[in-house]
Amino acid sequence: MSRIINRPVDVTTGPDGRPAAFRFAGGRERVSAVLDAWVETGRWWEREPELVAYRVATENGGLFELNFIPREQRWLLYKAYD
Repeated sequence: MSRIINRPVDVTTGPDGRPAAFRFAGGRERVSAVLDAWVETGRWWEREPELVAYRVATENGGLFELNFIPREQRWLLYKAYD
């Protein structure tokens, strides 16, 4: 199961630009592995921006989806998996 969060989040990236840590629910989550990464073009006909999605595992055993919107240089915590 998962829940949609879709809120801005502060992300620290590694030298490769991939997420290394982020703040969530008052704490800091350290990414132990990037499990998957893909690009979503969005609804271009509505001028929706392209985003890069990352499914990550954290050191605390969490599983999350983080989205980076290059055009806006911002991160979103899109989803948390239960």
